[in-house]
Amino acid sequence: MVKKIIILTLWVNISFAISSLELAKNLVNNSSKNSQLELLFSNNSYIDNNGNCDIAKISQILKTNSLIALTLSNPQSLRLNFKAKADEVMFFKILSDVLTDAGYIYFIPTDLILREGNIDYTIQVESQYVLDPGTLYNLLKENSVYINNIKRIRAYDYEYDLNFSNAVLKTNTNVNLNTPKSLEKPLKDYVLDLKNATNLIIDANDLDNWFPKIFFLDKNLNLIKAVKSENKNNHFSELIPNGAIYAIVSDMYSLDNIRRGLKITLKK
Repeated sequence: MVKKIIILTLWVNISFAISSLELAKNLVNNSSKNSQLELLFSNNSYIDNNGNCDIAKISQILKTNSLIALTLSNPQSLRLNFKAKADEVMFFKILSDVLTDAGYIYFIPTDLILREGNIDYTIQVESQYVLDPGTLYNLLKENSVYINNIKRIRAYDYEYDLNFSNAVLKTNTNVNLNTPKSLEKPLKDYVLDLKNATNLIIDANDLDNWFPKIFFLDKNLNLIKAVKSENKNNHFSELIPNGAIYAIVSDMYSLDNIRRGLKITLKK
């Protein structure tokens, strides 16, 4: 449960590029290691094809030289804070999928601050494994989301500054026009390209209890319309709003409610 939500009207957002050395120092957060870090990074710039720090390479160098330890002797309570300027639906969809793929299936949101399109989101995770910076970098990159900076604040406390300016939503469901498609039990929300269809028809198995939650997004991943039902509705039909390019299909409470999958039809 989210403990605190603050919505404010002012935000000062200063973004800047940092060097590989600065990022490595932020990840290690141990001044006694600075001379070793300078030997490793001062004459090497690990930049990816998009001009961002290649955190996968940086992380691997730090691990190889025993400068970061990602496996703990015992499970600990980790605090992870994520900051970004992004559409809320896109931010939470992409981040939730990335955390799941990184092995953080169960976590507790503790704080959420919204300021004029800027998001400051904190979660708590009980784990023996610290989130691998290289893994996070690679998973986010699949959606063209990049990491501006990572800071290790304390032993189990990390802050991540994310760049969603060129984010894309990765679809995981392909449905042809006018052809019903039966989908298997979802491990994540269904994300589909609407392909200029005019009507979205979805049927759940009669043995399931579906409480529809559907988001329609435009080409820039801005939310156009949200449909949420607190009542069971196993047979759903909705006209697709103008400008909608993607749909995210889920359940209000749990994907276990549609464990037998859904049948989706896009009507032209």
